[in-house]
Amino acid sequence: MLSFNDNNAHYLIVNSELTGSDTLKKNESGAIVLPFDGPVIYEVIRFINGKGLFLEDHFRRLENSFQIEGIENPVDLAAFKEYASVLLSVNEERDCNVKIMSTGKDFVVYLSKKFYPGPAYYEKGIRTACIQIERPSPNAKIRRSDYIERIETFKQANEIFEALLMNAEGYLTEGSKSNLFFVRRGEPGTVYTAPREMVLEGIMRQYVLDLCAQENISVKFEPIRYSALEEVEALFITGTSINVLPIAKVDEIQYNSPENSTVLRIMHAFQNYIDTITKG
Repeated sequence: MLSFNDNNAHYLIVNSELTGSDTLKKNESGAIVLPFDGPVIYEVIRFINGKGLFLEDHFRRLENSFQIEGIENPVDLAAFKEYASVLLSVNEERDCNVKIMSTGKDFVVYLSKKFYPGPAYYEKGIRTACIQIERPSPNAKIRRSDYIERIETFKQANEIFEALLMNAEGYLTEGSKSNLFFVRRGEPGTVYTAPREMVLEGIMRQYVLDLCAQENISVKFEPIRYSALEEVEALFITGTSINVLPIAKVDEIQYNSPENSTVLRIMHAFQNYIDTITKG
């Protein structure tokens, strides 16, 4: 069985059928329950002004996740675009997140709950904390209930925006729902990030890497040890709903990331790019 509580609209698409959420089975906590069996592959695409942001890139990553798990994807790109268009129309939304979850045999497409940080988050930065946990098969987006529950419990207990994942060797690799970048002290114009084999390759991450090249900002694909956080001057995370978001605190260590010149260059370049491709 698949249960989820992040539906954010009245209508969903379940196995190609437009379905009202009020007609679907719910459990005692109010989560929708669908009779899906097996590993669940998922992807989330942000829509701005009714346009899917980096839609083709997200779909390629979805296909890659299916290939890694040896599962056939039941939804092609044309069908997904049609489903998304229908959902935005019937739910009267233009700025939202569209999520697909599939076992290969069954699938559901719906508007998921979203949070887009306001200006204060970018001006002041966010609070984070480190948790020792590793995602099995980090290059595939597979829904794991135990992972989700552990991360959410940790975030609530520590009153943080994001959890930073630390592996068994003490390296910080990525965020629970984001990719992670560092600027070391004495190295302006250079950012560090974990190599691709250690992380889920975020779509926003790749565009940030491309923009770094355009802005003549060097990139070193090296993770940072937790023990070396005092050597870090600034950090930021990237993700579907957050774009480029500076970090103000990791555990008890404070950072002035929102005013770091390298971080600001990347933030402004990325926002300008998003504004250009979504206007109209």
